[in-house]
Amino acid sequence: MEPTAQDLEVERGAFRVDVCGHQFSVPTDQAAAAEVDQHLLQQLQPVNTRLRAQAAAATEVGISAIDALMQGRLTQSAAVLARLRRTRRRVSTALEAAEVPLPSEAASMFSENEWDPAAARGIVSAGMNVVVGTLRSGRPIGIECADVVDGVMSFELGTSSCAVLGVAACSVSDVDTPFASGVMESVVAAMNRHARRHPDVRHAWVIMLGPGRVRVCLVESDAMHVSESLSTDTPAGRRLLATAVANAALAESWRLGSDPTMKWRKDIQRWEILCPDSNGASRFVYARRDPVFAADSFFGRFTRCFLVSLNPDDEEYNYVLKDSWQLVSTELGDADLRDEVGVLRGMHAALEDAKCEAGVLQRLMCGGTVQVNDTPDSTRLVLGAELDAYARWTVAHGSKRTTAAHRLHRRMVSGPVGVALHELRSEQDAVAAVAGAMLAYGVILERTGILHRDISLGNILAVKLADGRIQGMLIDFDHAIPLDDERNTKKPGHVGTAPFMSIPNLEGLDVQRTCVDDWEAALALLLCLAARPSHRDALCARLASVGPNGVADFRREVFASRKSLDAAIDAFADPACTHALRLIRALHHALFAHPSCSGTARRMLRGNRLVDPIVRRVQYAAAIHERCLTAVKEYLANTQLETLAAMMVLPKPRYSSFSSIDSGSTATIQPPSKTPAACPLPVHPLLSVLPAANGLGALRNKRKAQKDVEASPRVKRRKMTHEDVGFAPINFAPPPASGADSSTVVGDTHSSASYTAAAPRYVPRTPLAGAVVPRSPANLDTLRAEPPVVSSPKRRKLF
Repeated sequence: MEPTAQDLEVERGAFRVDVCGHQFSVPTDQAAAAEVDQHLLQQLQPVNTRLRAQAAAATEVGISAIDALMQGRLTQSAAVLARLRRTRRRVSTALEAAEVPLPSEAASMFSENEWDPAAARGIVSAGMNVVVGTLRSGRPIGIECADVVDGVMSFELGTSSCAVLGVAACSVSDVDTPFASGVMESVVAAMNRHARRHPDVRHAWVIMLGPGRVRVCLVESDAMHVSESLSTDTPAGRRLLATAVANAALAESWRLGSDPTMKWRKDIQRWEILCPDSNGASRFVYARRDPVFAADSFFGRFTRCFLVSLNPDDEEYNYVLKDSWQLVSTELGDADLRDEVGVLRGMHAALEDAKCEAGVLQRLMCGGTVQVNDTPDSTRLVLGAELDAYARWTVAHGSKRTTAAHRLHRRMVSGPVGVALHELRSEQDAVAAVAGAMLAYGVILERTGILHRDISLGNILAVKLADGRIQGMLIDFDHAIPLDDERNTKKPGHVGTAPFMSIPNLEGLDVQRTCVDDWEAALALLLCLAARPSHRDALCARLASVGPNGVADFRREVFASRKSLDAAIDAFADPACTHALRLIRALHHALFAHPSCSGTARRMLRGNRLVDPIVRRVQYAAAIHERCLTAVKEYLANTQLETLAAMMVLPKPRYSSFSSIDSGSTATIQPPSKTPAACPLPVHPLLSVLPAANGLGALRNKRKAQKDVEASPRVKRRKMTHEDVGFAPINFAPPPASGADSSTVVGDTHSSASYTAAAPRYVPRTPLAGAVVPRSPANLDTLRAEPPVVSSPKRRKLF
């Protein structure tokens, strides 16, 4: 859609864009341009009175430097015109045919001619050096320019987190109308790169430059505040540029966007971070240089996680520090804020009172709101009272659109340290981690009544216990809410990660969010884990898709029946992920096979009444929750039994061949004799502690019943009758004695094996093979001690 003339006119004035709210359009309810410019310059000034006076003096020097440069340009232009007159040429024809040379590249930045993209780096660097060069006696400022991409180049003044960013466009219209030209997207990309390079950034200032144009932007967590487009030919434009550069050199670091609670210690090569606590106390923790996790975009929560230690000399990092900006309503104070810190404190208190064990839980060490100069750090502190008074489009969840909102800078330290699921090498360990985390979720829900509302791939970690087992840990309770509060919500919003959101959450249905939504998120998570790597992105995109009619068609189709689920598994899943597929089918049956709300298809009842099983299952949330817990417990029990069975299987004997260098022959190590073992198999030590479940108790009862039957008198009599007689071949020979040679020849090499001879067996002396040996008192005792060998598998009943 092409912008209208009115939109382009608004873009030339001061405006604000709400990046986090996806409002990439110029709003119509803006304040006057002069008022916005004044408020921006006030926020850019140093707080210290002495530094403010120095910045004001440096601004005047910078303006004089620009004027001198432009005066030199005018002088040289006048000399060229005079030379043209002396040659008696027409001035108009000469100006059209030849360009007026400039004294240097620096003057090109202040003229309204188009820039050559190849010369943009030199022009910006020379032009900024003219303004910055007067400040060399104070704080030095470095200029780092990047390459030109699509006619836009980014640069930085300074190398720390308080550096001022810059975006230079090669045409005047790009700076005058940044939305229509796409320059605002370049500003967003430059800010994201700056935040990834400097983890201690809070906000940033941006200078937008063009041929003879300048603008100043304040970039904070939700929006960008842009000043009016001014020409450097005017005194106001030169003052704006000189003021921005002077304040960048002299203002306090926290005023320019650096976090004063984070300090880089060169002596120990770690971050020294001050973490607050609820009781007013705070403590220092020590983190690595780069975070283990950082959000892709600066705008929004901008969550970062660092591995930290409590002492600077500790070699191991046993805790995790989480730093984020949480959106809250302005009418709520910090004490009434429901965030992850408060949820974790309440959750642990409830579990300790109930004396309940919920597996591996996230343990809170300290946490609270970050303080900057004894003031809670928030976007209100960044913007000031003037800029914060403007209407904001981004609102907190559950608040009205007219309610003002701001973001609080929150920080917490917790443990233990976990590993992401995609870093595990075993598919069984990953599925066991998800199952263990959902078991813990069930205990948390029953004891504390807290809904997590964001079960996703990044919010379940695998923790390795002391005995080597893998246990799942549920983290990130930012969106957690008590179940009672969710019942009182009239219209729940979209909360969670898109590929793992439930069907009513994706479609925005006006129904209560329950634990069933979290269980469905776990089912979608397992589907993504079991997907083939080449199909994983496509599956996640389709799971998060909602049609133009507002219906999640793919989700409803996949979860409609067992047949449709198997079709999706054949299309996307890896057949080798047997553990994940087993748990997927079990959870699908528990979630979508309830007798009162089975499937996902809407049904038309009598009276033209449309019934949606997704809406109806809210009434049976407790029963479905128990079904899901039972499915997870059965999976874990079966997995433990399979692991135990694999551990108890004796290793198969391996037979290897080796060659003799001297003789050149090959010998094979023979397998051991197949004589039955004299002692029973050893009992595994874990067998006594595992519960008798899933057939183990039934097998034990079956063996006991068999022993009772064998001990009965009738069976004993039948056994004695059958063992008293038998058949033996004529050529039967007893095994050799212990002193005899029992060596075996393999090829041309002798291989000897020790052999223990058994007691000699009785062989009936009959002239014919297979003759019947009658029972007599003379040989009855011998027959009972040593029964004869039966040559036939069938035994004849004689008595």
